[in-house]
Amino acid sequence: MLHSSGPGVTVVVSEESDVILPCSLSTNQDLEQKLFDWRKKAPNKQEVFMYDGGLHYNNGRRGQDEHFRGRVSHFPQELQFGNASIIIRNTTVADSGDYTCDFPHLQPEQRFCIKLVVELTLKDRSGEIPGAAPKPFVGILNISEDEALLKCEVRGASPKPKVEWRDSDGNILPAEEPQVSRTGERYDITLLTTVTRTNSSLFHCVATQEEMGHVTRDQIDVRYCGKILLCHCLDCV
Repeated sequence: MLHSSGPGVTVVVSEESDVILPCSLSTNQDLEQKLFDWRKKAPNKQEVFMYDGGLHYNNGRRGQDEHFRGRVSHFPQELQFGNASIIIRNTTVADSGDYTCDFPHLQPEQRFCIKLVVELTLKDRSGEIPGAAPKPFVGILNISEDEALLKCEVRGASPKPKVEWRDSDGNILPAEEPQVSRTGERYDITLLTTVTRTNSSLFHCVATQEEMGHVTRDQIDVRYCGKILLCHCLDCV
């Protein structure tokens, strides 16, 4: 007869971090000479980590799913206390899913259920994911002694990115209505903003696609030297 731990627990972690999936016997039974098997349920059952009397995937045992190879380990010093927890390193969104920790040779057989949720973090994924927005192109359209009109262009992005101008402190700047054109599923976006002497000199154009956890940016340094110039003005102070 299989004894399940019930609905189990949910563990939430950000991608690229390490996570511990808990699995401990309430009896604190010594597991050093026992068998326990970690699997991920969907889409197909994947072998995550198996321990059998000292033999496991990190010391010669075969059969571990390639996706988890080199990233999963247990806690040898905790086995004597009935602790079969594992740690998965450098998590990815693909690690999300339902896991089971089975003790098939115990009487009764026991199973623990753990749900892992790996959340996307915003980072530059240019070149990794089709449709990820490329690095924006930024420039100055018009200049005067008191203000500059800045232009940001993002081309060929899918899905449609959110484009913003920000100052050096990360504050979002007021901008004109974005100019958006679409070819198939790809978007080209142009965003204009006007900055003045009262603003900081460093400005960022940021393109974000939260659905894929992608963010990319470029910056422009506007210096004042009698009139507004680009950053490579050697006479500016």
